[in-house]
Amino acid sequence: MCRVFRCLIASLAVLPLAMANRGAGQDKKADVFDLNKKADMAASYAREVGGKPLSEWITDLKNIDPSVRERALRAIPLFGPPASQAVPTVLDRCLDRDASPRVRAIGALGMLEISDKDVPKVVETLAKRISDDPQSAIKFQAMITLSRFGIDEGKPAIPALVKMAEDPTTWEARKLAVSLLGKYGYDAMKGPDVRCLRAMVIALKDPSMAVRQEAVYGLAVLGRPFDMATAQLVEKALSVLTDNKDKGISIWAHVGMMNLTKADSAHLKPIMKNLKEKDPQIRLLALRAMGTLGKLALFGLPEMIDALEDKEAEVQYTAIWAIAAMGSSADKAVPPLRAMYQKTALPEPIRMAAHAAVEQINGKKEPPLPMAPAPVAPPAIPGTPPAPTPKPAGN
Repeated sequence: MCRVFRCLIASLAVLPLAMANRGAGQDKKADVFDLNKKADMAASYAREVGGKPLSEWITDLKNIDPSVRERALRAIPLFGPPASQAVPTVLDRCLDRDASPRVRAIGALGMLEISDKDVPKVVETLAKRISDDPQSAIKFQAMITLSRFGIDEGKPAIPALVKMAEDPTTWEARKLAVSLLGKYGYDAMKGPDVRCLRAMVIALKDPSMAVRQEAVYGLAVLGRPFDMATAQLVEKALSVLTDNKDKGISIWAHVGMMNLTKADSAHLKPIMKNLKEKDPQIRLLALRAMGTLGKLALFGLPEMIDALEDKEAEVQYTAIWAIAAMGSSADKAVPPLRAMYQKTALPEPIRMAAHAAVEQINGKKEPPLPMAPAPVAPPAIPGTPPAPTPKPAGN
């Protein structure tokens, strides 16, 4: 496992990401919904939608009228987990000649429970839409649905994503494709997928800044490939970007160089300098980079402790996460973190994050958070008549 991902796994989950049914980068399988084994659970979900049971809506998926097919695709996810039995028929609608039910079917696959046995076919179908569908909106929706699957599940879609990363139609689709390449390109045993890395190097020249930023981030966190030629290609591409005028690109290029070459202060110091930037978003990026590096950024711990006093709450929050990512090596940060969570005037989420960070660094439970004092009623203004006393009922 590359150094970045070792640090990420060890880090405190203080900055949670909104995830679909299947978490990004996770391979936890969804439960298969079995109507025979889970009949009691089925009873807690809708038996009818629009006056029709699930079986009739599934039948409507084969109706000759495309508007009927599309309406069925809207209704079926409303049945909850029992609707998992509709997945094979919904997959057929992903090939519908009419674009409306086709895009609706792909969206439905993002909401339906999908059994383990159906996952390979679903991913194969989504990859086909990403690669070959004539409608850009459908390609985009297919990538959104694909993102629900874990790393190993989504790897078969890599060729389609590589192709999409160069699609000239819309920068948003290219950005999403590059982002997913960064996810599915990770491999703990074999090293990052060479196809993904090479696609990201190409994306560094994309006309959209957003796509370039996504590419440099992906190259930074995936780490060094085993293939020497690809490693040299990535190193050359990142080394040019360390002095990029865009601070975000420069920061993540330095992170990538630390993973590709030698983890020393030569690349850490330029990242740390950004902790003094006036723009809070740049300070955030620097802290995220240092948190991603984990123990490799230990040299910058004093500056990260200073960031706990930042005037922006989001920067404070990120500094806590970055420090916790260093684990027990960040023991010098425990006193200021303790002082932080004991300040009842601070926002509760920040105090809770600081409390959890101390527990992660020390590896043991901390005393409960001190309770904030109850609000005190303001003193009466001199000369103001007292509030009337309510009369008992019936008087």
